[in-house]
Parts: sequence; C-alpha cells; structure tokens
Amino acid sequence: MTHTDITGSLINEYRIVKLIGSGAYGLVYQAQNTVTGQQVAIKCISKKSNPSVKKQSDYLTTLLAEHLLERDFSLQGLREMSLKRLSMADNIPCPFVREISIHLQVHQHPNVISIHKILDSQVAVFVVMDYYPEGDLFVNIVDRQVYARSSGLIKDVFIQLIDVISYCHSKGIYHCDIKPENIMCANKGSKVVIGDFGLAVKSKYIQSKTCIGSSYYMAPERLCTMNHSLTRLEYPACKGDIWSLGVILINFCCTRNPWMKACEKDATYSAFKKDPKILMEILDISEELWNILCDCFREEPEERISLFELRDRVLKCRSFTVAGPLSRCDSYEQDMDDALECAVPANESSVGSDGSLDLPMDHIIEYAQYLQTLSSVKNTAAGNYTQNQFVLDNNIMDNVSIMSNKSFNMNFA
Repeated sequence: MTHTDITGSLINEYRIVKLIGSGAYGLVYQAQNTVTGQQVAIKCISKKSNPSVKKQSDYLTTLLAEHLLERDFSLQGLREMSLKRLSMADNIPCPFVREISIHLQVHQHPNVISIHKILDSQVAVFVVMDYYPEGDLFVNIVDRQVYARSSGLIKDVFIQLIDVISYCHSKGIYHCDIKPENIMCANKGSKVVIGDFGLAVKSKYIQSKTCIGSSYYMAPERLCTMNHSLTRLEYPACKGDIWSLGVILINFCCTRNPWMKACEKDATYSAFKKDPKILMEILDISEELWNILCDCFREEPEERISLFELRDRVLKCRSFTVAGPLSRCDSYEQDMDDALECAVPANESSVGSDGSLDLPMDHIIEYAQYLQTLSSVKNTAAGNYTQNQFVLDNNIMDNVSIMSNKSFNMNFA
C-alpha cells in the first residue's frame, strides 16, 4: 500500500477493493459490504478544496489517505445522511450537496444509477451506489466493440438513453454532461444507466457565458466565446443534452467523435457548418442517419430535433452506415404511448387522479407538436392526432463516471 493507496481500508461496513475512477473533484472506488458480500461503488466527494491544486481529486486522494492513516485505515461510526432530506436540498449553495440532491430526485428511474446510502466524514462524503463490473459505455464501445455489429442493440440502448434523459427533463433536471464515461453498462451492454450529476442544472435556461460539460459533447451555445454567431444571453438547457445524444449516436455507429469542439476554430466543425454533407464523407454514415444527426446538430438550439422525434426516427431508421453490419437496420414503428411513458419510470404514474395526463406542460406541448407534424403522414402511430385532440385525450393508460480521460479520435484536418 502506497501513501495514497487506501485499498483494504474500512468505511463503516465497506472494505475498499480498488480505485475504479477519478474525475476533477471526486474519486470512485469498488468496495465490498463485509456483512452481505455485496459489491458496491463508493463515490468520494471532497468537503475541502485546495486552490493551488489543479485537479482537486488529487488533493482528495492525499487528504483521504492521511485521514485514514491517522485512524488505522478504518472509519467507523460514520453518520448516515437522510436520503429524503438530501433530495430536497438542491437549493443549498454547496456543490456536493446539490449534486447528490439532484441525483436523488431521479435515481428511482431504472436507467439512473441507484444511491443506497450516503456516509458523512470530516474530509469527504461517501456515496454508496450500484457497482457495474462491465464498466462504462466508452469501454464497451471502443475496447470491447459490443455494439459494432448490432444495429438492434444500438437502437435498444440509445432509446434507453433518450427515455432516461426525457424523464430527467420532465423533472426539470438537465444533465449537461452526457458522455460515454458517465454512462455505465450492464447485461452485456444491453442496459445502460446514467450517473454523475455534478454539472446538472434545474434552470430551463443557461447563460451564454456558462461553459459546462465535456468539450467533445458540448453544444456550440456552451462555447459562445468561441462561436461569434451566437449572440443571445441565454439558451435552453434541454437542447444541449440533445446535442450530446447526437454525438453519442455517432460514437455507437462509427466508434469516433465528429469533432473536438463545436466551435469555429475546430477544422471539422467549421467544415460541417459550411457543408453538412461532409459528415457522410468522413464518417461513412447513411443519408438517413445523416439527416437525423443534422437535426441534432442545428446551431440554433430551438431548431434542434425534440427527444420524441429523435426517438421515433432512430427506431424507424433502416440504415446507420453505408456498408458493413450497420448498413441494414430493422425498422420499428414507435408506440406513441411508449413515447409518452419514457418520461415516467415503471413505479410512477403518468395519469392523474382525474384520468388526465400528469406531466409537465412543456413536455406535453413538445409531444403534441411532434404529433402534429406526423398528422399528415400515412401509417404512423400518431397520424390521427392533432395538437388539440392530444391535449383533450384522457385515455392514455399508465405503463415507462468517472472512468477515463481518453476520448474518441477524429482524424480530419
């Protein structure tokens, strides 16, 4: 054990097995419950900071090791914090409390990492969560090539991501850092769950000077100082998540990123702005997928595709790539009830006591607008609906990382 290695240490009933993740502000360890044998992940969030240290997780590593060394590598009797109280504390001006609070407000969804308990110490807060031995989405896309030959698996997993983001949005929560490293995999890559709500916001609009996220997945409005054509003071938070989903769809189908940053100085993004068809040349994607991506990557956020439409079009997509195993996809008609229920997990209800739809009005309006665009199209599940009919219809039944700093490589000058 080195001076910063805490392997074997005890934190209440949990024995640290190994470090599995490191971010800017936190550490993630694999641990085992010494009573039940259950494997868990413990995220350590520092309660202290050192401005002279660039990466606060490095400071936390040293601080935690020193704290444990003084106590013979055993922290016992740590106070268990109330999950219910923490879930209502998102207005407290404390970053780690706010992150945990926002996560708790959505962690009951089957595609969000579950929090089991939170332990409080002098130097850090320990968040005990589900452990995913298959690792994150980055590992499964790049290293294990889980999705390289299965368009059906890509569709299934991508729809899970759309549905859980839709659920978060229906709760007024915008993740703002959707990337493969923050998405964990289970069941041989067939199930995904999102985590790391450290950058999530609850405001519908984000100021243009607010640069949050990971550069490969950030929308251009999050990089306003680098995009002079974007001049507004604020932009809708939800549309940034849709942009990130578009990049992840490319990750699935092409095992790479389209650009390093969606800004004018990036050669690939600048070329895409001038001629969007360049994506088909450098990524070898189908025209059908290209059309979907172009609607995800509209520079003006309000012009971007909605989550409902993205869900529908991905399900119906007949080809992801020009050649290879992803050049043919099974096409599915979207069940419009399922599209609605993507905002409601199985243990919640989307129907109010009076039988009316019990979802945020923004969510209902967005859905209704998409139904209206489909009303003139034959043989679609929503073809008979208009916006007014949808609002009045009460017959809808209730039914739903931190890992590495590596990134997908994009070689384009």
